[in-house]
This record gives sequence, C-alpha cells and structure tokens, in this order.
Amino acid sequence: MSADPHAEPGGDYSRYLQVRTFGSLDGLRAIAILAVVWHHSGESTGGWALAGRGFLGVDLFFVISGFLIVTLLIRERRRTGGISLRKFYGRRALRIFPAYYFMLLFVGAVAVVKSGNSSADVRHDFPFAALYLSNLVPMQGMLSITWSLAVEEQFYLLIPTLEKYMQRALLLLLPCAYVLVCLPTFGLFPGLDLPPFFRETTFGPIILGVLLAHLLDAPQGYRRVVSLLGWRGASVAALLLAILCASNPTADISGWPRIAIHFALVALVASCVIRERHALRSVLSAWPMRRIGVVSYGIYLYHLIIAHFVTPRTEHMGSYAHAAGFAGVAVLTWIAAELSYRVLESRFLRLKTRFETG
Repeated sequence: MSADPHAEPGGDYSRYLQVRTFGSLDGLRAIAILAVVWHHSGESTGGWALAGRGFLGVDLFFVISGFLIVTLLIRERRRTGGISLRKFYGRRALRIFPAYYFMLLFVGAVAVVKSGNSSADVRHDFPFAALYLSNLVPMQGMLSITWSLAVEEQFYLLIPTLEKYMQRALLLLLPCAYVLVCLPTFGLFPGLDLPPFFRETTFGPIILGVLLAHLLDAPQGYRRVVSLLGWRGASVAALLLAILCASNPTADISGWPRIAIHFALVALVASCVIRERHALRSVLSAWPMRRIGVVSYGIYLYHLIIAHFVTPRTEHMGSYAHAAGFAGVAVLTWIAAELSYRVLESRFLRLKTRFETG
C-alpha cells in the first residue's frame, strides 16, 4: 500500500484489490460533515460563494458511499462467487436503523408534547422520514435533513440487487441513469411537478461513486485512473479543483456547475484511494479527522437538534455569529455523536459479525 503507484502498475492493482480499509475516507467524511454543520449553523455573512455552499458536503458523502458500498460488493462477489443480499441488508440495518429511529422517536416525542409551528412541521414530516420517503415530498421542519438518508436507503434497495442479478446490464444502465437524473437540473421537464431535490442532482454523486468503484476494479480502468491521479499531489489538486468549482459566483449552481463539482469530488476520492501516500494523507489521517469521520453519521443525525438550541444564542454576535454558532454546534454535536456511538450504536455494530461474508 505504500509503494509508488508508478513503479509497478500490475502489483499496485493487486495491492489495491487487497485493501480492506481505505485510510483517507474517514478524513473525507469529516470534511463532508463539517461542511454540512457549517451550512446549518447560521447564515454565512462572508462574501465568498463557497462559504454558503456547505450543502455540497452531502454530495461528497454520496460519492464516498457509492464507491465504498459497491467496491465491497464487487470484492465479495470475487471472494465468494456471489453477493448475499441478506447479509448486506443485515449489516446496513444494524449500522443505520438504531441511531436513526432513536433520533426520530426523540424528535417526534418532543413534537407531541410541545405546541407551535416547529412541532407541527415535525408531525407533518415524521411519517415520510420514518419510511425513507422524505426526498420525494415537500418537507417542512428539521426532519427535512432526512432526505439524504432516504436517497441512501433507496440506493441500498436498488443497486445491490442490480449488482447481484444484472451486473453486465448495470454498467450500461448507470451512465444512462446519470444522464437522466441530471436532466431536471437543466430546466427540462418544466411541466412535471418534480420534488425540489430531483432538480439538484441528488442521485448523481452516488451513481458517479458506483461508476468509480467499477472503473477501479477493472485492471485497465485502474491503470488509466493511476495515469491521471496516481501522483502524490493529485489529492491536493483535486481538492483545489473542487473548491474552485464550488466557488462559482453564480447564485444558481445547478446544471453544469454542480456536475463539474461532482466530477472534482470523484477525482478527490479516487486520488485518495488509489494510493495511501498522497499529499493530504497527514491531514486526513489525523486523529480528530478520523474520529469525526467515524461518528459522522451521528453528527449528521443530531446536528440540527443541537443547532436549534445553539444558533439563537449566537445571533447577537454580529459578524462572528456564524463562526461561533458553527463552533458550538460542531463541538456539542460531536459529543452527542460520541455518546450515541458508544452507548447505542456500538452495541448493534458488534452484531454485524453474524452477517459477515467469508
């Protein structure tokens, strides 16, 4: 894993296939979740367009998820001769459901005993969030953030099944699906009452992550990616490209600007997984980044609850309000996520061994 990718391409491909844990992905998750927390910690008062686009952290999450889940499925098929959907869904359920439904029950219980517009919004949104349908309907309250988790669940329901039963057809279907989900962002289908999220390429990054998994799994595809992104500084170049694309001063970045961001994020993920010794390794593998990445799921689940109490107390701080709100929300949510992980989630994660493949 530590050899120069240019020194022995065939050997590096074999080494890539043996990697069980990609060392930089938790650090990338940390960047993604911190961007999302920044976005929801108050209104940015800076003049830099990037400061108002922390929502792009979800796009980075999607690229990572699509790549990692499908890479694991492909390797399971190579190792065992097939894909066990029962074991896959068992592992996913143990990872996702406990903290998710704990959060929903907590927020729902508060909404039942309290009155006011916020509670009414939660009561309206609750059934859609509980059924992972919140990306398909207009959501009104803090449970609106579950739209991204709904996208993930719909991805889990569809892609593993296609990987198991329609592998060859899937490689043809995925590029077509990517084009299809991108069309609404160009103002097409104006007569259709599409949910807002369908006009923001929400499925696009996951599909690109899946395509990256297949590209890197193929020897020729892997070598082509290495020829482009196998040099040590490629991760820095890809990050700078993503920042540049995300700093587009245009108010509406749907369409080509958002697609350019997605491809830059794909390049960032690719440059961080095809070799371990890349230029961002020391940053992404630092303990705080790795730990935040490990509990990033809990941070995403709980950060709006924390922000509901923190941000009103920082609004009087003028130009420092957003930064102060972000710092308070980030620290308190990290603590809440750690408690959730240690007290609740880890108990269920230990059961995942029952669903491991041989």
